[in-house]
Amino acid sequence: MSLRGKAAIVGVGETPVDRLGGKPGEPRKVTAEYLSWAARLALEDAGLTKKDLDGQGLAAIYTTNHSQPFWPEEAANILGIAPAVSLAGGNGGASAVSLLGHGAAMIDSGVVDLVLVVAAAAPFSERGRTRAEPADTRDFEMPFGVMGPNCKISFVMSRYMHESGMTVDHFGKIAVTARHHATLNPDAYLRKPLTLEEYKSSRLISDPIRLYDCVLPANGGKAYIMASPERAKTLRRSPVYLLGWGERNNASAGPRSNANPLITGILESGKAAFEMAGVSHKDIALLALYDDYVPIIMLQIEDLGFCGKNDRVFFEKTDFTIKGDLPIQTGGGMINCGQPSTTGGMLHVIEVARQLRGEGGARQVADAKVGLATGLGAVNYGKNFGCTAAAILGSEP
Repeated sequence: MSLRGKAAIVGVGETPVDRLGGKPGEPRKVTAEYLSWAARLALEDAGLTKKDLDGQGLAAIYTTNHSQPFWPEEAANILGIAPAVSLAGGNGGASAVSLLGHGAAMIDSGVVDLVLVVAAAAPFSERGRTRAEPADTRDFEMPFGVMGPNCKISFVMSRYMHESGMTVDHFGKIAVTARHHATLNPDAYLRKPLTLEEYKSSRLISDPIRLYDCVLPANGGKAYIMASPERAKTLRRSPVYLLGWGERNNASAGPRSNANPLITGILESGKAAFEMAGVSHKDIALLALYDDYVPIIMLQIEDLGFCGKNDRVFFEKTDFTIKGDLPIQTGGGMINCGQPSTTGGMLHVIEVARQLRGEGGARQVADAKVGLATGLGAVNYGKNFGCTAAAILGSEP
């Protein structure tokens, strides 16, 4: 089954991000406010109204600090809509890209011709319920001092440096490039230029992970709206079509008892996306890669086939800026724009859509017609990310 050209993004919306609510007396908003705000912005962008969503599709992404089991129904209630079909995004940071395929399949089936994909989180103002940790984390990680993703990714980064010969200069180049793009993005949270020396001298978080390797937690909401090709032609914005898509969960490179942590499921989901889209690597104008950590950006570039594994020379020679050989993180990425929990993964879909609509402003990639976005979720025990998805989008079907 191919989803190429079967659905298009017709509206996007994202609220400003903030980090308010952690201190007494600070102004604060709750998840419901960011959710409805993002949905309204997407509707306005598409030239639709809330009534247009009745009898259509809704996909709501679960956040890590919200354990309500009926979240899609609650989201519909918050928004005041009555969807015909509801989807729940439960793949963490991969959810936004994952739901591109799920939404397109629902539209292609003829059940609906519009799908609103929406997510929001307010981790600084809403603490949420206490979540039970997965059994492998509880039994085999926490007792030995592995207290969360920072520790886990530090192991991956150490292994990557050992096998590839990558140094802090290689990682720093990626961080500085993303920050440069953020300085050109009025919606970015961190817009002060970053030098390589500042990156290298930043404090260690979990050796060898440094401060500027890490994503920026934040509050905020994001949304996009998908439509059938026929409906898309009647709406306000130029459609951005889904060309190729792939998803792989619980992927394991090698034996499951001794998986290679330097290979992610993006190897498989990316291959599926390229095969469905029928495009080559040279057709891709920009990459918007899930970036909870800098080394993960680099592993995905390798897994997507833009270079070989541990290709140190490629990362030294390639210009990743908006005017370079392979533009990446053209809006600054989550590391600079903020990660409102699992909402953060939607940033990459929205950035590609804006670039393909020619709305990048000072950061616009020239003649961008095809772009690729990825999503990752869940840092699994004994392997790399548990949820992965890749999507190739185009300005033409």
